[in-house]
Amino acid sequence: MRKTHLVIMLLCIAVIGLPVTVSGLGLDVEAKAGAGIALGTTNNPNATGSARVAGGGGVGADLYLLNLGPVDLGISVGAEYSYLSFHSVWTGFLTSPFNVDQAADSNYSYLNFPIALLGRIPLTQSISVVVRAGGFLGYFLSGTSTDTYTPDIGQNGAQTLNSNNTYQWEYGLHFTAGTDIALNDSLAIAPALQFDMGLTDTTKPIPAPNGTDYKDTFWSLTLMVGIKYKVL
Repeated sequence: MRKTHLVIMLLCIAVIGLPVTVSGLGLDVEAKAGAGIALGTTNNPNATGSARVAGGGGVGADLYLLNLGPVDLGISVGAEYSYLSFHSVWTGFLTSPFNVDQAADSNYSYLNFPIALLGRIPLTQSISVVVRAGGFLGYFLSGTSTDTYTPDIGQNGAQTLNSNNTYQWEYGLHFTAGTDIALNDSLAIAPALQFDMGLTDTTKPIPAPNGTDYKDTFWSLTLMVGIKYKVL
């Protein structure tokens, strides 16, 4: 019992001793855009893929709520347009009446809503490191898949991706790491690496004669450059 009391007392002293200020420390709004690479994952053992272009942009708000020593903490929310493209090869896409391979160049457009925990560490008077860790909810807007079959079965060409073959909603993890470089008291330029990793299946089951149902997810790594305005 005495050890328990001692531990509680030490924890209380540590908490009281930390320079924590709970208050509205600031609000930044940001417009950003950038590009990078996109790829995905699948549990289809006969499919392989290679990275293609990813891009996008959007707006966000960083609300700093408290100070923990040198670190400002808060939450970040936003709305972003995301463009993802991929190349994939599916060996044995059709096995009857003969083996057919499918190569596809696909692109997807999403509207994403990220929400994340936010941390900012000042390095100098004008430069700070900013990191975010959280998740996103994405809504599928549109897409196409240009398919090539070997041997040719008469279906080569662009196919529309829509709600018939693509799930409308997805969710995943959202991370950014970058710097805020102050231009003046109100404006800053904010380059950052952004990593979004989808966790949910994006492709609906393929009907007969294939009758397959594989889980396909997307991820992207992009370099974003933003302009921030300090509201508070």
